[in-house]
Amino acid sequence: MQTLQLPVAAAEKSSGALTRQNPAMKFSTFIKDSLDAIVANWETFARTLPSTQGMTTLALRDHSREILLAVAADMDVVWTDEERAKHCNALSSLPESAGTAAAEHGGLRYLAGFDLVQLFAEFRALRASVMELWHRAGGGGLDAAAVDDVIRFNEGMDKALAESVRRYSSDVAASRDMFLAVLGHDLRGPLSSIDLSAMLLTRDGLSGSMLQQATTRIKRASREMNRLITDLLEYTRTRLGAGIPIAHTFCDIGPVCEEAVEAIRAGYPEQQFNCEISGDLHTQADCARLQQALANLLNNAVQHGDRQTPVVLSARSDAQAIVLKVSNQGEPIPADALQTIFEPLVQVSTASAQTQERSKTSLGLGPISTTTN
Repeated sequence: MQTLQLPVAAAEKSSGALTRQNPAMKFSTFIKDSLDAIVANWETFARTLPSTQGMTTLALRDHSREILLAVAADMDVVWTDEERAKHCNALSSLPESAGTAAAEHGGLRYLAGFDLVQLFAEFRALRASVMELWHRAGGGGLDAAAVDDVIRFNEGMDKALAESVRRYSSDVAASRDMFLAVLGHDLRGPLSSIDLSAMLLTRDGLSGSMLQQATTRIKRASREMNRLITDLLEYTRTRLGAGIPIAHTFCDIGPVCEEAVEAIRAGYPEQQFNCEISGDLHTQADCARLQQALANLLNNAVQHGDRQTPVVLSARSDAQAIVLKVSNQGEPIPADALQTIFEPLVQVSTASAQTQERSKTSLGLGPISTTTN
């Protein structure tokens, strides 16, 4: 449990608005005049959350001023009783794509690794900070107008919290669906390699070298499937969090490229693949993830390219970076599709038979491009 501690001296130093105010001052006016003090108090609490370690002040205060100003603006709106009831009831049907400051805050907190408990704690602390400072400044009398101000403030904070949680939950669901889609998509590659190698093993008169190639491909595909299943187990344990974990290690990109080509070649024995490697390719990278990305690029090159021309994977290094490139020939991507083709679950219709056949099972998760520094 997190405890909110309001640093009186620090808060009073940050804004002159905390001097004794006229009790008749509007609550919304106080909020607008005391933004610096309120945000400073709220930041003090936010720094106690585990996910904020290492975050800058700018990142911690993300959208806090905008959220408070939106709440104050709502408090200044004159509602009829019917309009006010309708406004409060609308909290349960907020659109997922609401572009408010509170919604953006929820999305960014998800990316920063916050969980829902921490997100709720932030808003609780913000609410408590405002109420405490309002009380110190002499506000919050017992007259009907003051009570109504407090009610309106809480309604505004509830709306902001609902917008933030809705966006957070939407992003969690999108990440979960994307993860599972990528997992299913990437399992097809090693499964295809195992299937074709097994068919090869049933042939009569198989040479020793062909037998060795087939068993090597089955072992490689099994390792790849085991890694993908491990990803699924990690997802189950962590519920994905801010994304798929990346493990940087010192590795040579050259063998990674060669293994990616060999893995995809088993699925397309009639397709010609060329692997061009030059320069020093040693770097810090997640080789398993990189090989997964290259396999997807190679698969896309075959599916969407001219089967009669080679697919080329090149890797070269210069003073600044290691550049990986997959090249293929084929029907150009339509100009009107370039704005959407890199979006997940989007496919572009073409006249090629292999693409039409693939579209029955494909999720449209590629293509992608990767550059490793």
